[in-house]
Amino acid sequence: MPRVSVVAKTYAKTLFTIANNQNLIDKIADEIEFFRQNFSNNLAHELKNPVISKSDMQKIINEVTKKFNFSKITSNFFSSVVKNRRLNLMPEIHQEFNRLVMEYKKILEVEIISINMVNLDNIKKLLEKSYPDKKILIKNTVSPKILGGLQIKIGSKIIDASIKSQLEQIKKECLMAIN
Repeated sequence: MPRVSVVAKTYAKTLFTIANNQNLIDKIADEIEFFRQNFSNNLAHELKNPVISKSDMQKIINEVTKKFNFSKITSNFFSSVVKNRRLNLMPEIHQEFNRLVMEYKKILEVEIISINMVNLDNIKKLLEKSYPDKKILIKNTVSPKILGGLQIKIGSKIIDASIKSQLEQIKKECLMAIN
């Protein structure tokens, strides 16, 4: 997971606080996700163009938020982001906002990486025992690169029980023994 800049964290936290105070976390999260899915970084890049005046950028973003019936909070948020020429930070803002929402809702996202789909029941039961106060969301990713075994990503932690990492460790130990 890439690092999130302090500026993006500030925007995300501010938006989250306002959404929480208005009991609109889900609505705002949906709107931010819709924006992320439908507007690429090309829009941010285009609006960053110094030829486009701030007032024109405001008009463009206001039209976008109006066309998609975004809430006043989301519309004002995007207006502020565009006014301060920070639209290029939207991927980071989105990521941090989602992290705050998941934390607030006590949802723990876990990614299981394996060479084929695995039965997640036992893993989920183990995680529920380890994190009894959290709702566990598991994503199973198939990656032949790990050669076998599992990698489990819980937040920023990685439990690597893959054959690839074990082979790399053996290689490293052999090289150390030779030298």
